[in-house]
Amino acid sequence: MEITRITSTKDKLFNPIWDIYTTSFPLCEQRTIDHQQTAFRSELYHLDCYTENDKIIGLLGYWDFPNYLYIEHFAINNALRGGGYGSRILESLLKSTDKFVIIEIDPQIDEISLRRLHFYERLGFKKTPFIHPLPIYQPQNHQDMDLTILTYPEAISEDFYNQFNNDLHDIVMKS
Repeated sequence: MEITRITSTKDKLFNPIWDIYTTSFPLCEQRTIDHQQTAFRSELYHLDCYTENDKIIGLLGYWDFPNYLYIEHFAINNALRGGGYGSRILESLLKSTDKFVIIEIDPQIDEISLRRLHFYERLGFKKTPFIHPLPIYQPQNHQDMDLTILTYPEAISEDFYNQFNNDLHDIVMKS
């Protein structure tokens, strides 16, 4: 699998991965194009496109902070889900860093959300006890929802969570 870092909405791979992005996440969890362009201006932000044999596999959008990585968006091409690509991409990321990795997932209210939790737990993520409201990406489409915070390789402390939450509001959502 090849990884290409996307650094602009003008990149030739941006539109195909943006299509995956917009079909994989509800509006309340999506950046607008303007918000995405702002994120690209941060050196902390990475948007990686994964391809294999000229086929777009998926995307991984994350923030590389000094002591942790925050996965903001992760999606696999719908036509390729269930083929092991998601596990391979995340396992590769986890092996490439000695930092904590943090991801938010929807509340576990149905079979799909439970499967998502189990997917991450199989990779070694740990569920934390922190109540974490969905960040406001698009005020007109916002939904009040508490997300589950998962961390790798182990659960984080409350102080660590507070640092992440502050970075999320002060840097990620401002970018």
